[in-house]
Amino acid sequence: MNAVSDRSVDEESSELGAVAELNGQLVAELERAGRISNPEVAEAFLSTPRHLFLPDVAPAEAYTDDYQPTDRDSEGRLLSSVSAPWLVAEMLKYLRPRPGNSVLEVGSGGYNAALLHQLVGGTGSVTSIDIDPVVTERASRCLRAAGLEHSVRVLTGDGAHGVPDAAPYDRIEVTVQAAAIEQAWLDQLAPDGVLVVPLRVRGLGRLVVLTPDGEGHWSGGGWLPCGFVAMRGEGASSTQVHALTPGARVRVDDTPLLDPEALAKALGSVGTPYWSGVEVGASEGTRPVIDLWFATVRDTYGTLLVDPKKSALRALPGGTPLTWNSDSSAAAYVTMRPVEGQSDRYEYGVVLHGEDRALGEALVESLREWDRDHRGRPGPVLHVYDEGTDPAAMAPGRLLERPGAPMVLTWPKG
Repeated sequence: MNAVSDRSVDEESSELGAVAELNGQLVAELERAGRISNPEVAEAFLSTPRHLFLPDVAPAEAYTDDYQPTDRDSEGRLLSSVSAPWLVAEMLKYLRPRPGNSVLEVGSGGYNAALLHQLVGGTGSVTSIDIDPVVTERASRCLRAAGLEHSVRVLTGDGAHGVPDAAPYDRIEVTVQAAAIEQAWLDQLAPDGVLVVPLRVRGLGRLVVLTPDGEGHWSGGGWLPCGFVAMRGEGASSTQVHALTPGARVRVDDTPLLDPEALAKALGSVGTPYWSGVEVGASEGTRPVIDLWFATVRDTYGTLLVDPKKSALRALPGGTPLTWNSDSSAAAYVTMRPVEGQSDRYEYGVVLHGEDRALGEALVESLREWDRDHRGRPGPVLHVYDEGTDPAAMAPGRLLERPGAPMVLTWPKG
């Protein structure tokens, strides 16, 4: 009996050592990549066994730097997941939780809530809410396996309303893709609090951080490209995707109605390139910035998504800004070409389809304006206001039309 028991203890010890080594390797990878730069965050990761929040995944896979799906609907659409460690770390970098903080997490997976508990400690508190009872039951089960069932409060409900009974919160972290900044989150945020949200900005997924900036006004930025499971309930997204030519589709949100049939016809015509003279380095990271720029300055804006195996359109990988004229008979999208003789430099341009030459020229001039007035600068600022705020009292810029707190996107000069 003793020999069998000793072997069981040895096996358990060996397994714990193996997962600790895997976790250590993951944290070291995140530190080398600059995702973790804070020793407290590193210690929180090291103290949180990720494999316990992915019981159906082999430990070696649980500690890879990638997201893990946890539930899908009958059509295969993702309903919940445990986010990739690099993104979890970046969100914590934006959130800056401190010992003693009260934190609200909107969207439950368990793993992130466990990290938050490690960072706020026994004098702090973590409340996590999700609309899906399957998700909250799973999060509770995993937290229990990690010995944290009494350390995190898990609730089932529509996170668009927050959880008022424990407000105000020093930190609010939304871990689902939100279509708007909900007024309830602003109302429940402490006067010196921090709100981190993966926000849909005209169809673009961006991580933003907001802090109070006066009575009834919050502002911030960040703009890290990210993808999350979409929020359900009252905060669900209005993003639409329209199929166009074979292998091409457009994603739109908060934009004047388009005629998909006319737009498809326009894109089926021969395209004419217009080159801007704006050259960028391959490592400069301008693509996400250019997307936001056009989402701000163009009334008609969408993201053109192309399968290069099925379409000859010269769209950029991952999607490119697309605009069109009033009757969708002409369309133009952003493209790039290598600078001759330089393997790491590219020139931005526009491809125009249809007869509206002014449309192509306007987009080229927008590229030059960005290059002249905003390139290399901090980028846009998101201003958020209390519901009912007089538009005349808001910052000038792109008003994002959607339910929830009014949002204005601005690009400061200088």
